[in-house]
This record gives sequence, structure tokens and C-alpha cells, in this order.
Amino acid sequence: MRRLASLVVAAVGVFATATPATAAVPRPDPAGWLVTESSGSTPTPDNTPPQTSTALPAALPQDDVKRICRSQHAAQASTQQGWMMDRFNRCHIGHRKVELRCRGCSTAIASVEFDYTLVGIAQNGTRQVDFYLSFDDWKALGGAERETTPMRVSLTGCGSLITCNPSGAEVSQPLGQWAAIPNMWVTMTSPNNTGIGNDYRAQALIRLNMAITPVNPQIDPWIENGMTTADIRFDSAGAVAGRHHGAVFADVIPTYDLAAIARADNWESGVEESIQHIDDALHHPVRTWPSFLGKSPPGEYRPEAGANQRPLHRLVDSQLQATNRDWAGKVCRDVWGEGSATPNLNCDEYPMASTREGAYTGSGGADGNPDGWKTWHGSARLIGEEDNQDSGRRYLSNGFYQPQRIIDGDAFFVAISR
Repeated sequence: MRRLASLVVAAVGVFATATPATAAVPRPDPAGWLVTESSGSTPTPDNTPPQTSTALPAALPQDDVKRICRSQHAAQASTQQGWMMDRFNRCHIGHRKVELRCRGCSTAIASVEFDYTLVGIAQNGTRQVDFYLSFDDWKALGGAERETTPMRVSLTGCGSLITCNPSGAEVSQPLGQWAAIPNMWVTMTSPNNTGIGNDYRAQALIRLNMAITPVNPQIDPWIENGMTTADIRFDSAGAVAGRHHGAVFADVIPTYDLAAIARADNWESGVEESIQHIDDALHHPVRTWPSFLGKSPPGEYRPEAGANQRPLHRLVDSQLQATNRDWAGKVCRDVWGEGSATPNLNCDEYPMASTREGAYTGSGGADGNPDGWKTWHGSARLIGEEDNQDSGRRYLSNGFYQPQRIIDGDAFFVAISR
């Protein structure tokens, strides 16, 4: 009996020492954070047409821009370019699930999952652009890593001419803090009369970047740059822009629709001749002068052309504008005779004298050809004086250039909605 008891004790001792050895087998080392679910930031093909809109800019709170963006324009907003309401409002949306995975296994140690929205609002009247980033449906699983691991969100664009608040346009805090306060506000400003050229331009390419950066250097971070991009421009162009200082998203090319603007003002009939002239130039050039085979006036937005568009470009030089009008007058005098333009009749032109595509600057005249107006890809005709003046001052200058902050060299399209 004593021998049996000794054997039992010995066997128990063996098992007792074996059990801790099994429990001490190390867990595989974490490999790093990696994206396992993703939507948004779809690259924009090189031949994608620029975004445009005929709507006049609307001053909306960022929550309204976000709501409209997500409910009505989610497909476009999820591209890398994002959705642009106009030259002053834009948004980008996406979804990410990022997991901490160990080497040699498919099990997630921790994870965070979220929807995000970046809204950008440029100001017309001050050199300021605000970006508001918000996270929704934040879901976190796992151990302490889901709370304590740092996550950095940043925007590029700060520099000597552009100041960002917070400094560097960057916020870095633990994942748990992002879950508690799921938003970030960045304000970019540029001092008045600071920048390049007579209108003091300061430009920047904005990129949204996110990164989960573990404290442990043996754990690989998740880093994603350029999730969305945007071009911003600050300027102090003065009276030609309506308000002396302002900012726009320069990668939006607005569209001038005279018929729509006049219709909203209950004065479409008052500029009917101008509307008809633009419509003929764009869609029936055989009805226009100068007349030559293959004439093709620029300005209309054509989706099938992709990135190869032919917009017009604003010209603010008053002397060149006067020369454009004089050269358009050559067409009117050639067709209707000397003295045909009277106080009641004006020689109207398309493209307009206030564009670089005008009768002189957009023809061989600018290259020294005195007969350049004869092969100008434009149109000049006699129309009523009041019609001509209203369409030019009331609607093109006051109703389009100024609200859209179109300054010298800025591109714009032309459309007629009948």
C-alpha cells in the first residue's frame, strides 16, 4: 500500500509540473493593423469630366451639406474626388474596418469600424475654408488596443501662405477618444492681400490622411494617404469678384445658364435675344457670323468629351475687353453694314468680350492677323440694346461672375436651358 501511494504521489507531481508548461506557450505576435473592409476613395479616372453645376452657391450649415451629400449624392461622394455642390461646398464619404491581426492567424485581436464624412465649406467674403470631419456608427471590438492605440487624422495644405487651426491640421488621440468625440474641425485661413499676382492668390492641394500608429514598434501601423483631394484657392481680387476677399474650391467649373438665371428673376423674356444668340452659337453655328466651314464655338459642357473640355475663361483687362468688342463689331459691320449699330441696337458677341475666347483674344487677331475675326470661332449679331445690357451687366457680371467668384483666368461653361 505504501508503494502504491508513492506511485500516485509521483504521478500527480508529474502532471502538476506539466500543466503550467502548456499554459505558457506564447500567443503569436501581432502583425499589425490592416483594412479588411473599405468603401470610398475610389480613384478618379484621368479622363473624368470636371464637376459642374448651374446652381448659384448656397450658404448652408455643414450638417445640411452632410445630409444632402449622404442622402442624395452618396455614389459620387464616395469617389476620391468627392461630390461638389458648388464652388463653396463639397463632401467626401467612406467606410473603413481596420483590424489588429496576429502573424500566422486569421483571428482579429482588436478592431475599429466606422463611417466617415468630410465636409468642406469655402467662404465668399473672407479668406477662409472650413473642413469638418465626422465619424458615425463607430464600432470597436477586442482588448485594450481598441481604446489605447493612437489614431491620427490630418489634412495637407498648411504652409507659409495658409495657416491651419489646429496647428498642422492634425489631431492624434487614442481610438477610445475618437469614439467619445467622433469629429474634427480644421480651419484654413490666408491673410488678406497675401499671395501671388495682382489678386494675391494662395493655392493648396488638400489631402485627407488617416493612420493608426501603435506605440509598440513591432506592430505595423495602418497608414492611408490621399483618401480624398481638393483644390482650394484664396484671393483678394477686389470688386471684379464682388466681395474683395474670398476662397473657392478651384477644381469645380461652374456653368453659366442665362435662361435659368433670368427665369429665376422673372425676366427671361427681357433677354430672349441674348438667349437665342447663345443657343444658336452653341447648337446652330450655321445661323451665325462669321460664316465658315467647320466653325465650332467653345463653352458647352460635353460629358462625352471627358477631361477634354473647352470652357470659356474670364478676362478682366478692360482694354482687351474693348478690343474684343471692336473686333466683334467688324463682323456686325461686315454683315449689316456701317452704322447698323445704333443706340437701340448693340452688336452682341459670343463668346463674350469678357472672356479670353472673345473676337480678338480668341482669334488670329491676338497673333497679329488683321483678318483674324473672319475665322473666329464665335458669333456677333445685332440685338436690342436693353436685352444686351441686361444679359451682360445684370446677369453675367452681377448674377454669375460675382456670386461664383469667377476671377481673371477662371474657367466656366455655358448652357441654355429652354
